[in-house]
Amino acid sequence: MVIGLLGLGTIGSGIYEHLQKRGDIKVKRILELKRHPGFEQLETSDFNEILNDPEIDTVIELIGGMEPAHTFTVQALKAGKNVVTANKLMLSHHMEELLGLARDMGVHYRYDASVGGSIPFLYNLMRHRTADTLTALSGIVNGTTNLILDIMQTDGRDFDDVLKQAQAEGYAEANPAADIDGIDAQCKIAIASAVAYQKYVRPEDVLTEGIRHISGRDIINFKRRGAGYVCRLIAQSQVVGQGVVTCYVEPTLVAPTATEAAVKLNNNTISVTGEYFGVHTFQGQGAGKDPTAFAVELGLRDILDGISPRVNPIPEGYAKVDNALAGHPYYLRTTAPVDIEAERIGDDAYITAPMSVQAMHELAKTLRETDPDLFFAGIQD
Repeated sequence: MVIGLLGLGTIGSGIYEHLQKRGDIKVKRILELKRHPGFEQLETSDFNEILNDPEIDTVIELIGGMEPAHTFTVQALKAGKNVVTANKLMLSHHMEELLGLARDMGVHYRYDASVGGSIPFLYNLMRHRTADTLTALSGIVNGTTNLILDIMQTDGRDFDDVLKQAQAEGYAEANPAADIDGIDAQCKIAIASAVAYQKYVRPEDVLTEGIRHISGRDIINFKRRGAGYVCRLIAQSQVVGQGVVTCYVEPTLVAPTATEAAVKLNNNTISVTGEYFGVHTFQGQGAGKDPTAFAVELGLRDILDGISPRVNPIPEGYAKVDNALAGHPYYLRTTAPVDIEAERIGDDAYITAPMSVQAMHELAKTLRETDPDLFFAGIQD
């Protein structure tokens, strides 16, 4: 196998280091605008040098973002090259196109590393759905937000302080919006739901709330009713009808005995429910240089060993996402007037009566017109 590697950032350098230790997969060219000492003979700023090289049979796309990652992926697939990626943003918005193109060209498109980092989740999800009907997904799929929430609740520190630490240690980007606003998790649950339910899910249909506005006051309030709630950012979806699913991301309060409460620092946990097998839960490192590089290499080795499905078929069509069909009580902290059925538990803090996910997200949007720092979290009983 001969590789064209797109990007030599954190993950790109990780996969390069991994492959150098093996020797049976050769990295021939690296697309990178910034030059790196020692890589002068491999690096190029012209993608066509990779695209038009007949010896390169597989492209690893680790540029991230939407463009030029999407254009390069399409061109590589059309040129008859396999593609392995960790790019959840680009994939979630172009999944139907890319899987269809890989099928038509008879090549592999492996995206296991886009959800769950080192956790062998997507590959097993593909296998699970061949032998059972999958009905629900739920879990912590973003290591950065879990790290922040875990440290805040364990050490009693403020959000801004912990975010700065996460950035300094390389767990959060300089612009952390994709993580703390839930966009990363939104893309991941859209991809996983498409694989599980065999209907594509548009990321923009996934109601999403992040953790940007959580405060130390909220941590205190979580414990006031004696339940000792633990807050985690959880992505979840469920089949609720023929071609109809709920699909959303939001901070969620879970009991201290819940599986999610025990997931520490930057780890992830993802559960899948099937009609026959019940619930299977996958846990491990969900992000980082080596865990993600490991997942990328697994995709390469499956292709090399002939155990990778050449086609990843998902029937055409999109699921209808209806979050009015999911609901639970909410913790709500706001200075805006609250005109819903709710119990006040502290200054500007409430526990609402059960309400739909759709209704809560719409309410929060309205209340933020006068209270932009509002925070809410679902309560998982």
